[in-house]
Order: sequence, then C-alpha cells, then structure tokens
Amino acid sequence: MFGPPLLLLASLFAPAQGPPQPALTVEKVAGDLYVVLGGGAGNTTVYITDEGIVIVDPKFDRTHDDLMARITALSNRPIKYVLNTHAHEDHTGGNVKLAPAIIVGQSNQRDIMVRRNFAGAPQVTFGGELRLTLGEKEVVARYLGRCHTGGDSFIFFAQRRAVATGDCVTRGNPRGAVNPPTSSRILIDYDNGGSFDEALKTIARLLTFDFDTVIPGHGPLGTKAEIVRWYEGLQRLHDHVSALLRDGKGRDAVVDVLVKEFEWDPATVADRANGLINELRP
Repeated sequence: MFGPPLLLLASLFAPAQGPPQPALTVEKVAGDLYVVLGGGAGNTTVYITDEGIVIVDPKFDRTHDDLMARITALSNRPIKYVLNTHAHEDHTGGNVKLAPAIIVGQSNQRDIMVRRNFAGAPQVTFGGELRLTLGEKEVVARYLGRCHTGGDSFIFFAQRRAVATGDCVTRGNPRGAVNPPTSSRILIDYDNGGSFDEALKTIARLLTFDFDTVIPGHGPLGTKAEIVRWYEGLQRLHDHVSALLRDGKGRDAVVDVLVKEFEWDPATVADRANGLINELRP
C-alpha cells in the first residue's frame, strides 16, 4: 500500500499507541511540489505558488506544529487551500488549525466526517471534479468511485505530472513500512463505504490518466509503472480468492492463500480477511 491487509474497523485509523512515531521528513516531488512524510500519519502534499500554498491532507491535529515548521521552511507564503483525499483523521485532523485556509473535500467525505463527528469537515465540496487555480497553477480534485472509503479524492498536479491518491493507493502500512514487492494489499474501510471490488474499478480509472509520480496515502513516492504492477497483483488476489469461494472453499483456505501467496500478516489475517470474504462470496 503496497498497503497493509484489508482493514475492517475505522478505529484502526486512530492515533497509534506505543513507540514514538517517525519524525517528519520533506521530499521534493518536482519543482515546487513537495511531500511531508512521517508522524505516523498520512502523507502531506505541499504545492507552492506565487499567491500562496495548496496542501493535501494535513495529518493529525497533534502534528500541526511540526508540519507547519516543515512547510514554512519551504515558503513563508500563506496556506490558501487544504484539500482532503478522504475523511480519516490521520489525513484531516490538522484541518481545524489551518483557518482561514479553505477546506475542500468530496461531498461523501463531508458526510462521513459529519456522521462520525470528526472536526474540520470540508467547507467546499464537489461531486465528480473540482478545479482550482492559484498563482497560475492548476490543481484538480477528482472522485473516481468508491475505494478506501466511499468519499475518496485524487488530487492531480498536471504541471508536475503527479497525483496524490490518499489511501486508495498506499506504499506501506500506516507506520510507513514498505511492502514486499510480491504482496498485493489495500486498505478498505467497510464501515465508511469502502469496497474491494469497487476499488479495483477506481484504480483502473486512475490509471487512464496521464501522470508519472504517485504520492500515496502512506509510504514513499512511487511511479505509475509501480502502481500498475500493484494493481495487477490486486486483481490476481481478487481472482484467486473469488475462485476459492466459488469452489466452496472455506475461510481457512482463503487465509492460507492470503498469507502464503500475498504475504498478509499471519498474526492479524484471520480477522481482517472477513470483509474480503464477505464481499467476494458468490
């Protein structure tokens, strides 16, 4: 994710307990486009223009000061827009401290945040697509269908040939550990409208767009070719598990395949496989 095994509970996206989280680090994507990684939270994209800054996914509320220190080291221009890729607090918790910046998100995302009583719900929403221009640079937010949740957005930076995907595409677990190259895993939050079947369709739509660099929801930057290979692995996972279920195989057979072929964590796969089995069962 890439991501960790299929997740069933939104509570898994709550602030992590245990060891200290990785320090925030900044990496240039291209030109004036950067990503801030770390903090045990989603990646934050930073796009600098002559008229201000656009950011995507400002992490948790608790990481605000550290995040702002990294951003102001890049530019002292004001943050004008904050775009969210989805509702989870490791991507939206920082919204509340960024006034007077305008918070933007897909309409389903806002519904999820209101229903879950998450702070900082978007002030401006869109259905299928929203375009904004700042300092003669365009940013396009697109809803391509259900994926990680029912309200995921993809944020395109055409001038930099890059896209921020949120957790529909990740290249590591929520702590940033990169997947083995043979694994094919994706984050699905069933409680908030996510779907593995629909995710495959949504990712296929994403791959029809022209871009070179992927800024994933978690983990390091990737290339479009890497996302294609990951997507093909997800399709193999879908087809293999579906075939087992059509043949009347039980949960133990599915779990065995997920661990041995797709490298899901044996310690957690039993519970996390439930959502996949329930969705793909004939």
